[in-house]
Amino acid sequence: MINLILVSHSGKLAEGLKDLLREMAAETPILLAAGLADGKIGTDVGRIEQAFGNISDDALILTDIGSATMNAELALELYAGDRDIRFVDVPLVEGGFLAAVLSGQGKSLDEIITALEAEFKK
Repeated sequence: MINLILVSHSGKLAEGLKDLLREMAAETPILLAAGLADGKIGTDVGRIEQAFGNISDDALILTDIGSATMNAELALELYAGDRDIRFVDVPLVEGGFLAAVLSGQGKSLDEIITALEAEFKK
């Protein structure tokens, strides 16, 4: 099952989204790389890299805004593991919902990205 990594400036936003997604796709693995260690607003490449170390399968990264995307892209450039981890630039909440449901249905990473791009890149 494809893992989702939610990268947000807000830990509270990411936790709330994870709760929402669990209602629709309880089996989909969802990891958070949100907020800063001290609880403040922000993103951190190290937290994203930590999430990479905790995935159980291939993964899809979704971000909220600006530096979350830049940090996710940097973390991907630095990643030397053997899992297929990709980023897709779609709305965090709506994209997360669709990705979680499709992952729960057993769709592949390519199938999920294709569906997200079809839905949000019109």
